[in-house]
Formats: sequence, C-alpha cells, structure tokens
Amino acid sequence: ALHFGKELETWRARGELARLDLAFSRDAPTGRYVQHLVADTAATMREWIAQGAAIYVCGSLQGMAPGVDAALVEALGAQAVEQLRIEGRYRRDVY
Repeated sequence: ALHFGKELETWRARGELARLDLAFSRDAPTGRYVQHLVADTAATMREWIAQGAAIYVCGSLQGMAPGVDAALVEALGAQAVEQLRIEGRYRRDVY
C-alpha cells in the first residue's frame, strides 16, 4: 500500500493537489523513475513554475537525487533551477 495514499488521494480529490504523479522504480516491468516523470511533464512544470509553484524532492541522495537534478536542469534550465533554490522553491530532503 502507498504510504499516505489515502491522504494524497483525498487532497487530489478536493483539488488541494492539482496533480499526483507516482513513480515506482522497482515495479517490473513498468518501473519508472522520478526523472522520467520530470521529463514527461516538463511543459506543465514550466507553466506551474511561472505561476509560483515550488518543487519538493524527497528520497535517496545517491540513487534518485542526481537524476532528478539533471532532469530538472534539462526541463527548466540551470539558471531557473538555481533561481528556484535561491528563492526556496526547490527544496530537497535527501538522505
């Protein structure tokens, strides 16, 4: 079962989350990584960032975080990612 799955679905249903994309890299054969979702939703992410959205990334420092950083730079540009960091709109909880 998805950790906090019921809460996430409730927030999505109430419109508190506009979108909920999940990546389960260990689900064979359709395993997807967070960086794949970033690439797939780049246009939407750019629109949301322009409207003031923030990005929160939580997960593996060694496995996931570098790939997500690279995907964000590819999708948004290095300068935009750095500006998001400066503004506190790109936050990471990586371990």
